[in-house]
Amino acid sequence: MGRTWPYLVLLLPPLFWAGNFIVGRAFASDLGAITMSFYRWLFALCLLIPFTFHTVRTELKIIIKNLPILSILALLSVASFNVLLYLGLRDTEATNALLINSSIPVWIVLFGVLFFGDTLSTRRGIGILLSLAGVAYLILRGQSDELTVNPGDIWVISSSIGWALYSLTLRKKPSELSGSGFLAYIVFFGVCFNGLLLSVNPLNEPPIPLTIDTLYAVGYVAIFASLGAYVCWNYGVGQLGAQVAGQYIHLMPLYGVILAYIFLNESLTLSHGIAGTLIAAGLLLALRQPNNAMASKSE
Repeated sequence: MGRTWPYLVLLLPPLFWAGNFIVGRAFASDLGAITMSFYRWLFALCLLIPFTFHTVRTELKIIIKNLPILSILALLSVASFNVLLYLGLRDTEATNALLINSSIPVWIVLFGVLFFGDTLSTRRGIGILLSLAGVAYLILRGQSDELTVNPGDIWVISSSIGWALYSLTLRKKPSELSGSGFLAYIVFFGVCFNGLLLSVNPLNEPPIPLTIDTLYAVGYVAIFASLGAYVCWNYGVGQLGAQVAGQYIHLMPLYGVILAYIFLNESLTLSHGIAGTLIAAGLLLALRQPNNAMASKSE
């Protein structure tokens, strides 16, 4: 059970995050992107403090010593991912966003080669091109001679790229810093960053409406899509590595399509099917390890 536990735990973040897409789309007209992200993480921070205060106090010197890399990790994840995603969900369907988001494993492979010295085989290269072709088809489908792109899709791609960079940069997280201390810091950084953005309010967002529905929405994304998903994801990446964990992200469309059908009345179209097939084929090529490599790892 010990060996399989990380694989089972990694089944949960895609489910929680798929729910985040559904909530973000459902409340796109009621909650501003910065507003929702700020209150989401503020609520999560309040829940975290009682459990992590002693740990953070004990590991404060480690946090201060590694402040630059920890702040970069926080900026790539908590501080920016959801703002960009919620901006995208104002203009694109949750199903679209989920399919685009499923390209994250390919971005992980691509940026691993470009910035972290990972190897790139011919098979992986073809896989990357196939998946990116699927994303391109999804955002350009049905266009006329005058090329226009849904801005929502671009925001979602930006959030996906940021998350891929975060997953890879986790390699540089100080090993002496505990998971709870790390999570507490990046959530604290995200609250401060989003709070600063909200005080400037560049998008002219209205105050959060205090209704039962919005409280449920913020509560869900704070408890499940924030704390639960991050704990499970960071544990899985730490145990299995970013590239293995990244494969689980393409479960999000499966979860998300079901949730979008139930709660948003969205359905898959032929364009979604073509794009999803290209992305999935690219994932299989880019992430599948040769048999000899798998054998050497098992030894």
